[in-house]
Amino acid sequence: MIVTRARLWILISTALLLSSCSGGGGGSGSSPNNFTAEAVDVITSDPRIGHPLKVSVQVKADKPANNVSISLLAIDDTDDPNAEARQIPLGTESIENLPAGSSNHELNLTIPSSVEFAGPYHIAIVVDPVDEIVESDEDDNTSTTKVNLGATNTPNILLADVALDRAALIINTDEYLDQVGVDNVYNADAGGTITIGADGLEVDETVDIEAFASLRIIRTDNGTSHDVPLYLWNTAEQRYIKAYGIDPDTSVQGVVEWLPMGTFTPQLSKIIGDEAELDDVTRNSEHMDFYFPGKLGFELEQALRYPPKPCTGTCTLNDPLPTVPPPDLTAAAIDDLKSFLSGLPFSGVRGDESLSLAALDFTVCVKIRPADPMVSDSIAEDNEICPAIDIFLPPLPPGTPTYNVGSYVPQFNTPSDPLSSGDGFATKNNNKHFAFNIDFSAGSSADNRGYIEEVTAGLPVRLFGFGFDFLRITGRAQLVPDYLGKPAAEQSGFSYEIRFLNQVIENLPPTTGSVSISLVEYSKEVGKEQQFFVGPVPMVAGGSIGGSFGIDYSFGYGGDDPSLFGSGASANPVISVGTSIGPFAKLEALIFAGVGIKGFSAGVEGVLTLLEEKIVYFIGTEIEVFDDGFESGDVEFITTQLQKLSNIFTGPIGKLNLFAKYTVPKVATCKWKFIKVKCIKLGTIKATKNIYTTPALFRREDILFEDPFVELDVVILSGQSPAYFIP
Repeated sequence: MIVTRARLWILISTALLLSSCSGGGGGSGSSPNNFTAEAVDVITSDPRIGHPLKVSVQVKADKPANNVSISLLAIDDTDDPNAEARQIPLGTESIENLPAGSSNHELNLTIPSSVEFAGPYHIAIVVDPVDEIVESDEDDNTSTTKVNLGATNTPNILLADVALDRAALIINTDEYLDQVGVDNVYNADAGGTITIGADGLEVDETVDIEAFASLRIIRTDNGTSHDVPLYLWNTAEQRYIKAYGIDPDTSVQGVVEWLPMGTFTPQLSKIIGDEAELDDVTRNSEHMDFYFPGKLGFELEQALRYPPKPCTGTCTLNDPLPTVPPPDLTAAAIDDLKSFLSGLPFSGVRGDESLSLAALDFTVCVKIRPADPMVSDSIAEDNEICPAIDIFLPPLPPGTPTYNVGSYVPQFNTPSDPLSSGDGFATKNNNKHFAFNIDFSAGSSADNRGYIEEVTAGLPVRLFGFGFDFLRITGRAQLVPDYLGKPAAEQSGFSYEIRFLNQVIENLPPTTGSVSISLVEYSKEVGKEQQFFVGPVPMVAGGSIGGSFGIDYSFGYGGDDPSLFGSGASANPVISVGTSIGPFAKLEALIFAGVGIKGFSAGVEGVLTLLEEKIVYFIGTEIEVFDDGFESGDVEFITTQLQKLSNIFTGPIGKLNLFAKYTVPKVATCKWKFIKVKCIKLGTIKATKNIYTTPALFRREDILFEDPFVELDVVILSGQSPAYFIP
C-alpha cells in the first residue's frame, strides 16, 4: 500500500503540474504516441549505496519508438508529512528500440555515494522526462517501487574492461641492443584502453589505484602457463616501472613496481536548493602502452625455430646465441621462460612454426589493486582481465648472398645484401569522440641507386566519429654518383610535401641546391558535430581541431669535397649530403554544445591540449667513387652514413565534459486544501557526461635509432648485376 500511495502522489501532482506547465501532446497529422510506466522492480539482491544497481522496468508504448529516455531517482521514504523528502537522481538510461505494446527492459546504473543514508527509499522512473516525444497522455509516465538500500561496505576495486589496440603482433626478435638502442628507450609493442572503477566509496572517500601488466603464455599441449612482466611508462617520474624489481641504471635488485593510475572518486549527486547535479563518473578509462622485454622475442624464436633436438630439411642448430640480456630481465627470468617453452612441438622445418604456435595461446593480462596495502578490496576476483592476442615471428632473414667477381678485388670482402635501416611508431588512442594519434617512420637504404632516405610523419585524427589525416609530411633525399649504366631515373636531390586533409599545401621538388629554411608552418582548423544524450536531453556537440604544424629542415649537397667523416681529403671523388628534418605539430581542441529544445541549457566544461610533437631526423652521408666505369667498364663506390632519429612527444592532457540542465518532478511537502501531503514540484537536474579525460600520457625523448658509420661497398662489373660488400 505504501508503494501505491507514493505512486499516486507522483501521478496526481504530475498531472496537475504538466497540465499547467507543459505542452503535452497533440498536434496535427497522425495521432501521437503514448508511453505508460507500468512497473519498476529492483533485480539486485542486496542493493547498497555506492554500488551498481540493476532494475527491470515495464513500459507500454502505443507505437514503436527509438531512443526513449528513462530517468531514475531515489526518493526518501518518510512517514513525516512535514519532512522534506530528498529526490536524488540516479541517472538516465536510453531504450534504443522500444516496441509497441508492453515490454520489459533491464537498466544498469550506480547508486551515488551521496545517497549517503541507508534505509527505505522509493526507486522511481520517469519515462521521457523532458517531454521530447509528444504523447497523448503525459500523466502516466511514472512508476515507483520500495526498496531498502544498504550502507556502503568495504570498497570493491574492479577492472571493468581491457580493449587491446591490436589483435595480432609480429614480435621483434632482434637482440636487445639492436632493438632498444640507447638509454633503455623503445616504443610500445602494443597498447590498450583499460576501464577501472571503485564501488562502495563513501562521500569524500577516495582510493588510489595502480596497475601491472604481463604477457601470459599458455601451453595448450600440457595445460601450463607462464607470465612475463611487461614494462609500463611512469609519466610522473619519466621512466619505466621496474617490472622485474631491478633498477636499469644501477642493476640493484629492489621491489617490483606497479604503475600509479590516479585517484578514483565516488559518483556523487549534489543537491542545492531545487537543483541537483549528477556526474557520470562511475568508471574511468585510461590508455596504456605495453612494452615487451627485448629478450622475449628472441627466446620465443629460439623455442619455436631452434629447439634442442634434431630437425629435418635444410636447417642447422649451431646458430650463435646472443650473450647480452636486457638489463631489466634477470637470468632467472630467462631460465624460467626457457624451461616453460622447452619441449614444444616442432615441424622439423626451419621457418614453419605452425605446430609450435598451435600449442601456444597468448594473452595480455592487466591487473589493478589499491596503491595503499591497508585499503581492503571486497572482491579481488574482478581485478584482472586477460584479452587474447596472436603473436607471430617475423620471416626468416635471407641467407648470405654469393657474388662472382672473378679476379676483381673489392675494397671490402664480406658479401652483403643492400643495406636498409629505419624505425617508426604509431600511437593507438581509441576514444570514440576524440582520438589524436601519431604515426611516424623514417628509413634509409644504400645500394646501386646510391643512398636514399625517406621520412613520413602523420597525425590521424578522429573527431566525433569522423576519421581523417589532419597532417601528413613526407621528405626524401637521394645521393647517387654519376657512373656507367646509372638508371636515368636515379638523381640526387631533396624534396618534401606537406598535406592537410589530403590536400597538398606545400611542396619542394627535388633539388640539390643548399637550402636552410628555419620554418615552414601552417595554422589550420577542421570541425565536426555529433548528437549526444546528456541525461535525457538530446544535444548537438561540435568540436574543432586547430593548431600549427610544419617542418624545420636544412640540407646541403657537396661534390668532390674532403670526406665528411675522414681525417683528411680523399684521393677519390666524393659527393656528400647532410640533412636535418624536423616535422612538428602542436594541436588544441575547441568544443561547443547546444540544444534545440526551449527551456533547456547545455554547455561544455574543461579544456584539452592535444599534443606537442617534434621529430628530429639527422643524416650525414658521403659516397666515395673509386671507379665510375666510364673507362674501365667496372664501377665501385662506397657509401658511408651516419644517422640518428629522435622523437619528443608531450600530451594529450585535459578533460572535456558536456552538461545539460533539465527539469524533473521533485518531491516536497505541499498543502492541498487543509491537508499536508507529499507532492511533486519541478526541480532542476544538471547532468554531466564526460567525453574525454586523460592525464598527460608522457613527455619523453626517444632515440628511435642511431647508426654510426654504416658502410657499403657497391661493385658493378661489366655486364653483371650489382654486388655488395661490407667491412
